[in-house]
Amino acid sequence: MIESKGRLHQLRVLDLARLIRTGGLALLLALPALAQAAPTAAPEMIVPDLGRYFGTWLWIKSEGLVADSDPETKGAARTLVLQSDMTYEFHERRATRDTVLCRGSYLFSEQSQKGGGVVEALEFEGWFEPYERRMVADFDGPDTLRLGGDACDNCPDHTFVRGRTASFGGLVARGGRFARDLWDGLRLELNPLPLGWEIAVRDTVRPSENLARLTPPFHAVPNPRFIEGWHFRNKANTGPNQGDVNAPQKTRDFIFSREVGKTIQGATADHGVTEEEVGRIASEGRGVLTIEEMKLVAAVPGGKAGIDSMRFTVAVEEVQGRARPAAGPPTKKAAGAPSKKAAGP
Repeated sequence: MIESKGRLHQLRVLDLARLIRTGGLALLLALPALAQAAPTAAPEMIVPDLGRYFGTWLWIKSEGLVADSDPETKGAARTLVLQSDMTYEFHERRATRDTVLCRGSYLFSEQSQKGGGVVEALEFEGWFEPYERRMVADFDGPDTLRLGGDACDNCPDHTFVRGRTASFGGLVARGGRFARDLWDGLRLELNPLPLGWEIAVRDTVRPSENLARLTPPFHAVPNPRFIEGWHFRNKANTGPNQGDVNAPQKTRDFIFSREVGKTIQGATADHGVTEEEVGRIASEGRGVLTIEEMKLVAAVPGGKAGIDSMRFTVAVEEVQGRARPAAGPPTKKAAGAPSKKAAGP
């Protein structure tokens, strides 16, 4: 749990919303630099560095006395956006459906503990859980933020990492290609196949490498990166798939990492992809494509269906600056994982 308890002998609350309305944010953020330039000065109040809070934060887990949860167990991703004008939005995304759980303004407060030490907290106007409207804040390095409710001893602790997100839609016709630039050279593509498309995530520094190529599963069922018309028809190709064809349907999840082809299954890799590597990729980048509308080619009994056109929505998120695990010996091979050569681009 985040340390926030104990008797506090001094409480100092900075009403930053009022300061910003009077044009004082630039001065507030500049004060730490001014203090460094004049080390002999002894100001009565040291202004905290609020800039480290601003940005997009991806929820990765919550830990409490009753149960723990994360995006995978909850079936939803959550994103906290802290703006420099002291407003926030808290989003929940299921597949590509985004919902704003709450939004409003937020305040920063600082408490000095008896015997030394300072506890920082954020107070959210209109937070969707009343007992968490005021949460103690703690950083684990510059890119990991922990928030814990201050109203109860057993309030869960929430861990967020700095990241980026994008949501968009598109339309492709048979044989056509789709590409969408994201950030820092990252690009999402739908590349045409004879019967549909392949999902690819690429870095413009290494455009030939598909950063999503290690999305599981690797065998038994079609990989969700490959979207082909026969996934949606029955075995005889005479009507809709009623369950006799084991294939992913309209929601396609994928994972990616800029380390794929480098420290993960790079040119010198001498082992198949491991569960540890798959977990590392999933912790760095995730996406989901939802097929909204689709037109299949005319059914030909005994043939394999292709896709004439497809309208879709996509949501992508990538962790920024998060510490990566140190390289080490490979662990247990991921179930059904291909060898390095079989992984494909």
